[in-house]
Amino acid sequence: MPKILVVEDEQSVVAILRYHLESAGMEGFFASDVQDGWRLLTGESPDAAVIDIGLPGADGWTLIEKLRDDSRFDGLPVVVLTGLIEPEIVRRAGSLGCEYLSKPFAASALLTKIRDALSPAPPRAPEPRQDPNKVELVVVGVVMLLDHYQVEGKVHLPPELSRFSDAWESLIRDNRDYVPVTDVRVTVRDGHSVVASPSFMEVRKADVRAVFPQDSPVG
Repeated sequence: MPKILVVEDEQSVVAILRYHLESAGMEGFFASDVQDGWRLLTGESPDAAVIDIGLPGADGWTLIEKLRDDSRFDGLPVVVLTGLIEPEIVRRAGSLGCEYLSKPFAASALLTKIRDALSPAPPRAPEPRQDPNKVELVVVGVVMLLDHYQVEGKVHLPPELSRFSDAWESLIRDNRDYVPVTDVRVTVRDGHSVVASPSFMEVRKADVRAVFPQDSPVG
């Protein structure tokens, strides 16, 4: 059962928090000032803390700064609960590694912050290192026009480029001098007689005069 320290001097708020923490299966420990809050903090070792700023005597910042300076409480989740909504309050809470919730508040919002703090999202797995020269490709049928020949076959183009012309331009500009082509059919441009039908060949980019998708008419 998670143990939650609540440092709050308004008894109506305490009653609400006690009810909702217990309903959520959490055990609450309650203090009304910094001194009692520190005593419970060191004695009960809570899993998270909810600390009001406007406390009698020393304010809640005093307690938060004190626990942040104590290595025993490294990483302790803290929710700052306050009626103060000035931007500097929010910034100060963030600089101390705290969540912020303004009064009046919804109990569900506070419970969500506590649950998220107790069960943070797992770290994302690092993205696999990409070879800068490697591009994920998809197979596209093309017709390439050379000076005297027409080459039909399948090439690999970048899938993230929605237009064929953009994808082809990306391929032409990579660091290779040749375009790999599979399932090739080479014909003479004027008579369309088949010259060769190799399963694979490389077409020199400098020789390509025009290119079309295979399902487009070639003029």
